[in-house]
Amino acid sequence: MSKYRIKINSLILLLVLLKIFLIDFHLTNIPELQIYNHQTIKLLIPPKRCNFPIRKTLYLFSEFRNNSNDLLKKYKIIEYKNKGNSLVTYYIDDKEYNQYKNLLFSQGIINSASIFGDHNFYFSNNAIDLIKYNKSLIELNNFKKFHLFINYEVFTKDSLYMNFLEMKNKFENDYNFMPLTYNYPIDKDIIEKKFKNYTLDKYNLWLIKPKNKWGGNGIKFFESLKQIKEDEFLITKYITNLDLINNKKYDLRLYVLITGLKPLRIYFYREGLVRIAAKNYTLEENSIHNRFVYLTNIGVNSQSKDFIVPNLTNIENANVWNLETYSNHLKKINIDYIKIRNKIKDIIIKTMISVYKNLTIEQSKNNLNDINYYDVLGYDFIIQNNYDPILLEINKNPSKKYANDLDKNIKTNLIVDTLNLVGISIFSKNIIYKNIFKSKKLNADDYVNNALCELERPLGDYELIFPLKTNINTYKKYFENINNKENIIFWKKIKNGY
Repeated sequence: MSKYRIKINSLILLLVLLKIFLIDFHLTNIPELQIYNHQTIKLLIPPKRCNFPIRKTLYLFSEFRNNSNDLLKKYKIIEYKNKGNSLVTYYIDDKEYNQYKNLLFSQGIINSASIFGDHNFYFSNNAIDLIKYNKSLIELNNFKKFHLFINYEVFTKDSLYMNFLEMKNKFENDYNFMPLTYNYPIDKDIIEKKFKNYTLDKYNLWLIKPKNKWGGNGIKFFESLKQIKEDEFLITKYITNLDLINNKKYDLRLYVLITGLKPLRIYFYREGLVRIAAKNYTLEENSIHNRFVYLTNIGVNSQSKDFIVPNLTNIENANVWNLETYSNHLKKINIDYIKIRNKIKDIIIKTMISVYKNLTIEQSKNNLNDINYYDVLGYDFIIQNNYDPILLEINKNPSKKYANDLDKNIKTNLIVDTLNLVGISIFSKNIIYKNIFKSKKLNADDYVNNALCELERPLGDYELIFPLKTNINTYKKYFENINNKENIIFWKKIKNGY
């Protein structure tokens, strides 16, 4: 009898240890399944003409916006409660996205500490690598969303300019919105010939820009060929005929959302940052090497004692503005910001078309469907004194960090509007949704229906700038060929008012 009891006690102890091990395993690897036994979120139900299998999508609110305005009256928003069988979760692999994490947590969305699991969406500095090296960890289906999927190489300074130059050779009068640039070592012979006897001249200034650095790092005025030490760099004509704000150089950081290539959809964000240098603009020799004069990056200028941090009640006197303040400033001097913005939209569309072929090639190399990814790009413009915009570069991963209250306002709304527009579904961990389309290969009609359903979601401060009924004929000539079925079908539906 005692031996029997010993066996029973041993078995009980074993079960207890096993339970502790399993709980510990879950806490370590899938903590959200242990911490949360319920979740309450908001879901958006679009109109019935949204002809795509999964219609309900996540809806987020912004603390910086009145969410009871008339725009929301056209949408049906419900409160969704579950008991753990269909948790909406996401995985993040970089601290850069802490702002996403805080915002999502405040609205009931669960952050996973582990790549294990069937997460609804992923934030990654390189989603291609995330999938490539973790195929056994991520179960792919047609409704997962990956942030930052577009290949970085397409938007490096040299690749961007080479694509621009290719289009300029075909459409010389239409592609004239980037400064003349030489690419070392590709243009080595041209550079050595052109700058053989060059000395620094404020009437003929050039910048050296490293190809793969950001935040103003490595940018300096070109002085002579002896100065060249980088293995790869660009030499770019410096634009001197600048519009100024309070006698200071400035640039615009604007945001563009790409939700797919099949068909191509380009959204422009109406709000952005105006970054103003800390020192008065001058090209006199004693100031030409002062980075606070000729660079506008916030990270650089915030190191100056003259840099004024903005807050929501004192923007005009600060070194960072929003576009509303900028528009009001231009209005005071009788300049129409809308005309400038329309020129900027034109440049954005032409730029995306210039890289479209390479993007589709890169997309075909991986195993994600077009509807799996989205990308927010940061476009940097300067404005000339005739108020024509010049594109400086495109940032594939614009900073998500909040540097000040104004920054937080803009980027919180940006995150909210992006996720509402992209449409995060609640497929995961729910047998009703989990296997829909999992084994079905999407066809052109499926992709187009997905794009049309996207247009039924709240845009927030986004606006679709391509394709539009009014501009399809204007821009289709720039596409190398129009054999993309999705584009053709989508354009036809847009023209017909879908």
